Amino acid sequence: MGLTDGAAPGSHSHEKFGTLLRRLREVSGWTQEELAERAGLTSHGISALERGVRSRPYPHTVRSLADALGLDEADRARLLASAASRTPTRAAGRRTGTLRGLPAPVTPLIGREADLAALGGLLDQQTRLLTLTGPGGVGKTRLAYAAASNAAHRFPDGVVAVQLAAVEQAALMLPAIGRALGVAGVEVGGDEPVLNALRGAGLLLVLDNLEQIPDAGSVVAAVLETCPSVVVLATSRAALRLRGESEYAVQPLALPMEVHDLTAVEASPAGALFLARARAVSTGFASTRADAEAVAMVCRRLAGIPLALELAAARARLLSPRMLLERLGETSDQGGARDLPERQRTMRATLEWSYRLLSEAEQALFRRLSVFTGGGALDAVERVGADLPQVLESLERLVEHSLVVVATLPDGSVRYTMLEPVHQFAAELLTGDERAATSRHHAQHYLAMATEAAPHFEGGGDQVLWLKRTDQDDANLVSAIEWWIHHGDGDTAGLMVWSVWLYWWLRGRLLEGRRLAEATLELSLGPATRVRALLVTASMAFAQGHLELSGTRWRQARDLAQASDDQLGLCFAIAGVGLAALALGDLDTAGPAFTAVLETAQAWCGPTDWVVGLCHVWLGTVSQLRGDTAGAGRQCELGLANARRRGDLLTTYVALYGLVQAALAQHRLDDARALLAEGIELSAQTGDLANLSFFLESLGVVEGSSGRHLQAAQLLGVSDGLRDRVGSSVYGYYLPDPALRETAERQARAALGDDAIDAELLHGRSMTPDEAVAAAVARAVSDADETSRRNTV
Repeated sequence: MGLTDGAAPGSHSHEKFGTLLRRLREVSGWTQEELAERAGLTSHGISALERGVRSRPYPHTVRSLADALGLDEADRARLLASAASRTPTRAAGRRTGTLRGLPAPVTPLIGREADLAALGGLLDQQTRLLTLTGPGGVGKTRLAYAAASNAAHRFPDGVVAVQLAAVEQAALMLPAIGRALGVAGVEVGGDEPVLNALRGAGLLLVLDNLEQIPDAGSVVAAVLETCPSVVVLATSRAALRLRGESEYAVQPLALPMEVHDLTAVEASPAGALFLARARAVSTGFASTRADAEAVAMVCRRLAGIPLALELAAARARLLSPRMLLERLGETSDQGGARDLPERQRTMRATLEWSYRLLSEAEQALFRRLSVFTGGGALDAVERVGADLPQVLESLERLVEHSLVVVATLPDGSVRYTMLEPVHQFAAELLTGDERAATSRHHAQHYLAMATEAAPHFEGGGDQVLWLKRTDQDDANLVSAIEWWIHHGDGDTAGLMVWSVWLYWWLRGRLLEGRRLAEATLELSLGPATRVRALLVTASMAFAQGHLELSGTRWRQARDLAQASDDQLGLCFAIAGVGLAALALGDLDTAGPAFTAVLETAQAWCGPTDWVVGLCHVWLGTVSQLRGDTAGAGRQCELGLANARRRGDLLTTYVALYGLVQAALAQHRLDDARALLAEGIELSAQTGDLANLSFFLESLGVVEGSSGRHLQAAQLLGVSDGLRDRVGSSVYGYYLPDPALRETAERQARAALGDDAIDAELLHGRSMTPDEAVAAAVARAVSDADETSRRNTV
């Protein structure tokens, strides 16, 4: 029986492809993994299709799914029609309305209908820079996000939101924007890759919290001048004063005009917000004429500032409207700092009032939470409050008072953060000995986290989990390292730098890692720590293309490790010397260096598996460059076996790439295709876009060699787009052959003409990494299955 049997005609005629596919799969009783196996696809691809991440399935993919599901003619036709009707033309190029970095609102936006209409009108007038200004707590961020979401359909590349509250230097703005865009390997001074990623992109760039960044306007001006299709929506307490800027002053919510009528009070924006939030914690809050007057007076006393209203509403679980008004007066009459504007004095008064209602233990924990950058997990919170009674109970009270926000991440973990005005207020209260002790506890916690994480970055089956976990506390780790450096504890700072260097490498935090490692080298260090700081400096410089400096630092590390009998440091240093030589084409130096690492590691029998696995692959590269394809394959197989045994995804796909090069040299296209399919998925799992770009390029070479020139051109376009995001055309683990790519594109143009190939290159550039991975893996697996069936027959 088909899915449509017994259904009303046309009942599912407008169903999206992903939704229809999921329904058909569920009717069949199969999991995504089971369907993927039957269809010759991957579970990642099935998931991407059902979620709508991959919006352009190939016709052969749809037919494979229909065959696997055993659909009757009616359901097969509907599935094919659903895919076809929603497949955009190649000329369209990009998807529209994508939202990146915009948090999903957990409560409705109240009282801002007129503001949203006005902002929509400004964005429709081709405004290039729209700045929302106003005092802290007035709701600039929430309004900007809502306006951006409403306007997303106008921008071919959608919306990208960048939260800059933790950024204090203009030089750090473009790196932050780059990370939001997915541009890897960009740090201070590496602005061009970010601007390249923005050039030609038709998107709305939301820059939130600019007021604390001196000269932020110069960065915004650079974006606007070099990226003509980008529109900037900024929030700041003051206008940026740039040419063409449209300033929109966000006002507090309108206050109740009638104070004796509860319906009229609730009809005002300020009254509506306050009552909605209060009744969320106390359903019977405010029901009489007297309550109406108290609520109206609270709104007036708090000047209609949304954050102030929300903080006050959190007390509704304990206080009646009249009691709340009376207690509010205890602090609001003081007015806060006298040199602040009236509204900010009111906001501070609200925070002071909320703070004074806490117990001593709750107040202490509130102050100490300001030491975190971007919040912290529960174990980190408990560490800085270890000497306080009932930390969990105090934390719960802070959440109830809306002083702390609970954020549940996609992996199910929970973090505790503060809204920026609240964070600033808490930081002002954390002073003297308490600040010193809290900062030390914070640094000690992240030292322990870094040392625990270090071995997991090298493998063990949970590499991706630890990379994502570390992403959440990247800023706290940097803050902790800086604390140890500031206090002159070089050995501890060096230990942390060494512990997280591979995370920095994989995530492209190259300048940041190099800066911290070089700062550590300025301190008094033991020999082992100095060796490791030199190794990190060399690795970061090498990945940035500074080969001369990296070679010098690796040689310094080698000499010191030899003098101090540091065998682990020696293995890494000699491997680095070889890698620098390999990048310069000095095979006579590189080959013996990698061999020396293997010999040293074997004699020492210490924990050198990670560098040994890579040295086998690099020896394979040396053999490949010398024309010894068989020898290259043997060395890469040794590296691959090492990596698989340890559960190391990084070394696994590096070894796979070496084997791909050997397979291409021997024209074993089917073998290369299978290796690439696995490497592409692994690269996507670790978020290594630089590596992914070279794998997709190689798959394009395979497709071109197989006569599939349109597919080849699309993959080459995807690779180019990813390389633009990364900001580099080189990769530190192997040496790709650019001649293969050039040949594939030349043959495609000769076969199909420049117009067709240029269209596919452009289409590939417009694809997101998720779309590219889903399409590439589906293609590689499908082709491999076709070859297998053909060979069987």
